[in-house]
Amino acid sequence: MALLPLLSLLAVPARGQGWATPEGERVPENVRLNAQLTEFIQGYPSFRAAYSGPNSLPPGGQVRQSTSITAYLGMRLPWAGGELYFNPEYFQGFGLGQTLGIAGFTNGDAQKAGNRVGVLSIARLFLRQTIALGPETEWRPGDFNQLAGFVPTRRIVVTAGKFASLDIFQTSAYAGDARRQFWNWSLWGPGAWDVAADVRGYTQGLAIEIVPDPAFVIRYGALLLPSQPNGGELPLRPNNVNHILELAYQHRWFGRPGTVKPFAFYSLGAMGSYQQALALGAGGLAVDDAMATTRRYGNRKWGYGVLIDQEIADNAGFFFRASWSDGRTETFAFTQIDRSIAFGLSFKGELWGRPGHSAGIAVAQNDLSRYHRDFLAAGGTGIIIGDGALRYGSERLMEAYYELPVYRENLFVAANYQLVHNPGYNRDRAGPVHVFGLRIHARY
Repeated sequence: MALLPLLSLLAVPARGQGWATPEGERVPENVRLNAQLTEFIQGYPSFRAAYSGPNSLPPGGQVRQSTSITAYLGMRLPWAGGELYFNPEYFQGFGLGQTLGIAGFTNGDAQKAGNRVGVLSIARLFLRQTIALGPETEWRPGDFNQLAGFVPTRRIVVTAGKFASLDIFQTSAYAGDARRQFWNWSLWGPGAWDVAADVRGYTQGLAIEIVPDPAFVIRYGALLLPSQPNGGELPLRPNNVNHILELAYQHRWFGRPGTVKPFAFYSLGAMGSYQQALALGAGGLAVDDAMATTRRYGNRKWGYGVLIDQEIADNAGFFFRASWSDGRTETFAFTQIDRSIAFGLSFKGELWGRPGHSAGIAVAQNDLSRYHRDFLAAGGTGIIIGDGALRYGSERLMEAYYELPVYRENLFVAANYQLVHNPGYNRDRAGPVHVFGLRIHARY
């Protein structure tokens, strides 16, 4: 484990809302530094499986850990509205089964490229430019990758560089941060959007946010896809771009705040075609080899979905996610889900007299298109699942977690339980899989 190197974070109170003069005047930040460390430990006992394939979750049970350490440096640039952010990141460890075998994977911090020895990389390096659309301003508190300061109430925000797609799109107050909330990929992200990302979960591109009114936001992104499935290279080509459009509406339901975020995406990339691969496989070529021959830039994938966040009581809220993709071309960057629906509840400890504690429970169901099913049934594999055969069943899961503070707002420990039926959509390996986890999270 790599927890000890950052225990020194606990000696410093977490950065919160910027700072103020003795007279109470809010003063914008010009530089901001935050850091985090998260240790995930997960394990499961043996489960029922008739057979296993190259991308199957091992049925014998195992325990795995992963560690991430990230620094967040932000600075204001010498012109109005300009900000620069830099995030070096250390990662070590593996997800269960080498992050294979479950489409709705159970560790939100596990990268598909695991490392026995820790690796340091640049997670994010991006420029953010804010352009005022009017004279009114509002106070924005400081946070990770966010300088405290006054921002125009109506504005355009342009982000360019390297970042994570889910930093900007489909963010949720209740299910958007695996380091503090739900862990499962089906819950903190829209499963059927093949989120633009390299093997470590980051992309390069451009995002534009238009805020004509505080209650309404239009977001568009042009985000680069990898050159090969789960790859590390992000070629800059017009026919290798994930386009996404999101609308965000803030409202009050029975006096409670909430947000609705419909979105749609259209991807051009080198994704292979399931139908073409199966046709070539019928001629005697192995379907995985056949898939490789169908990969060419300009192939298409499209889909849509919605996220709803809603407060239902003081210190309690729910989220709902639904997403769909056409499922004709292979999953290239995120996970093998073509239809997904998820619902969950989130609670703060003030409800039961434990300020700083939090808990959540959620369920999800993931499914595949018929093209994707046929490919896996013919022995095909993808970036995360593929048992060599398939007796199809929906992948269903449940997750519950409880987090408590150990030291101020700097150190938290969470227990987690996940139940997975039909991992990899395979009724011959139905399980269920009982996954138990512990998360240690330190922050400054």
